[in-house]
Amino acid sequence: MRSDTRAQREPRVTAFFDQLIARGKKPLQAYVAVMRKLLHAIYGMFTTNKDFVAQKFYAGASKTA
Repeated sequence: MRSDTRAQREPRVTAFFDQLIARGKKPLQAYVAVMRKLLHAIYGMFTTNKDFVAQKFYAGASKTA
């Protein structure tokens, strides 16, 4: 799944993306940061053999949501 699609469908990924934009990142930079973070999450899922846990993706969303 593309990072822009994931950013639209997963609330915590969207919150992370919005926070990057609010800090002054350009949209392309924010998408690359989301892709990098998703790649780290995927690697962690493969190495630990666990499912994706959205709560661990971006903790800042729990304070605003």
